[in-house]
Amino acid sequence: MLYLIVQMGILSLLAATTAWADMNLGETAYVTGDYEMAFQELQPHAMEGNARAQFIVGRMYANGTAVNQSDTEAIRWYELAAQQGFYLAQYSLASMYFYGYGIEQSYKEAVYWWHKAAEQGHPDAQARLGYIYRGGKAAEKDETEAAKWFRMAATQGHMDAQQNLGLMYAKGQGVPQDYISAYVWWSRARKQGSKKAESNLVMLKPLMSQEEVSVARQKISEGQQPAVE
Repeated sequence: MLYLIVQMGILSLLAATTAWADMNLGETAYVTGDYEMAFQELQPHAMEGNARAQFIVGRMYANGTAVNQSDTEAIRWYELAAQQGFYLAQYSLASMYFYGYGIEQSYKEAVYWWHKAAEQGHPDAQARLGYIYRGGKAAEKDETEAAKWFRMAATQGHMDAQQNLGLMYAKGQGVPQDYISAYVWWSRARKQGSKKAESNLVMLKPLMSQEEVSVARQKISEGQQPAVE
């Protein structure tokens, strides 16, 4: 009896190992552009409830790779993965709702799912919320909330969030006006290639004292984050 239990345990372990290998094979095929192989390997895992596989299958339907393009199918798979807490699917599902791809447009649903992804640390979702709360179109305008989400994304190195957070500090929107913080964030965005940040720094420097510029440069050289108000 003990022998049979051990054997069953070994078989279960082998099955799990094989399934994991197939999942890795599918992901590798997707990344390298072998979409037919990717779909063949990942679709069974998606059917079994694997959230990562569901997300990739959803993306394949959204892009029409190895399958006929279908926003409806993309949403179906994204939602299955999103409901399991998979943040990439939550972000993609939010985008579908925001633009009305394959589903009735709903800013409320878009904001809901972007929040879910942002709360898990997704920098693009955090930056999206920054735009939404700053613009006041998809949700009630709240510059303090906008600055909060821009800051979260900016500290992860999101260039556009850094540029926009710098702008909010320069204008005193949602945060106290602070040229030093604006200088720091724009400098970081410029380092990543932001032309807007570069232009903004040119306009900002004449408004700052030499002491303020020195403090800002010191913060940058030490890798400090501007203080959170």
